[in-house]
Amino acid sequence: MRIKLLLPVFLLFLLVANAQSVYNFETENSTYVNLTGSTSLNNGAVWDDPGFTIPLGFSFNIATYTFDTIYILGWSTGGLVSSNPVDGDIIPIFNPIAQDIIDLGFDSGISESNISYKTEGAAGSRILKLEWNNVGFFEDSTGDDFMNLQLWLYEGSNTIEYHYGASSINNPLESFENETGPLISMGTSYNSSNDILEDNGYFLSEDPIDPTIIILPAGSPVVLSALDGMMPSGTVYRFLQQPLSVEDFSKNDFQIYPNPASHFLTIKSKVDNYNFNIYNSLGQHVNATLSENKIDISNLSSGIYFLKIETETGSATKKFIKQ
Repeated sequence: MRIKLLLPVFLLFLLVANAQSVYNFETENSTYVNLTGSTSLNNGAVWDDPGFTIPLGFSFNIATYTFDTIYILGWSTGGLVSSNPVDGDIIPIFNPIAQDIIDLGFDSGISESNISYKTEGAAGSRILKLEWNNVGFFEDSTGDDFMNLQLWLYEGSNTIEYHYGASSINNPLESFENETGPLISMGTSYNSSNDILEDNGYFLSEDPIDPTIIILPAGSPVVLSALDGMMPSGTVYRFLQQPLSVEDFSKNDFQIYPNPASHFLTIKSKVDNYNFNIYNSLGQHVNATLSENKIDISNLSSGIYFLKIETETGSATKKFIKQ
């Protein structure tokens, strides 16, 4: 199992009084098992951009949302799931695949891609499993590419998992819509009317076996990132809900000035021993030097950046503008 603590690209805003939602990310490889005895949603009908309702059988929490029903969003691309089906609302999103998926049998009129769900386990520790079986890709002109995937939601821990099974991608340029691989993300609160995050968004990129996590904070526009190829069968991506200690962060509160800045950014901190990192709006680390609490930002391009201060008891991030 690989565990990422999300620190290298942790762009969590701590300027506001309310803490943002924090998730740790893990990957592992576990045998993919197709659902048996599950309830079909399409019931043998072919589908494209389906809208379905799935009862969880328990309450689930993500950020400020608590719900017992989820929806495959009919106004999206087939793999987007939320607790609210209304286009234009502010919603949490589960996005195990963002490319446009479709029933492999759509052209023939005979369904080859069952969508089903099943809730397993004893009360207090149940798991909702939602499966897309042998789904094709809308843009694939060959009609041969397919993948298998599942979304798991855990009662109690509120853990989120994406599971990936067998796949065949021989036409990646079309199936992945000119991306290098699948687009995969999880958004704790997303404004579907303006494509802006209201809370942290988590986006996977680079190596599908050991992805890099880009975390965009509240107020950021959604910037999708792609993996470099298809996930091997058995891949599991896990998002673990973490409590955030506002007290730890407030003990190490700091100020930055001037803001906006052109050449130097001064840090005023309650502690002397700290490390700092600067990230651009895409979550990419940029280089800058610190001397006597002043950071030389003269070589940075104009734009929005995030300064993260880390101490022994916590960390905090603030936004600044380079003129």
